[in-house]
Amino acid sequence: MGRTKTQKLKQEIYQKIRTDIPLRQKIADALKIENNSVYAAALRKSAKLSLPFIVDLIAKYTGKRNEEILET
Repeated sequence: MGRTKTQKLKQEIYQKIRTDIPLRQKIADALKIENNSVYAAALRKSAKLSLPFIVDLIAKYTGKRNEEILET
């Protein structure tokens, strides 16, 4: 079975990650990386931010559904 391509986050979610410091810190803690590394990952639209447990974390923090977070 082939790997499915990782979905990217919507542009507004990358923007929110760059501007919302508490959200960025939650993601950093979950990934065990620095806050500024999360900012850089959002700038380059890293697939790391589309991992299912990170999408769930963003959904819980923002109150959005996964369909509102991921590009279709």
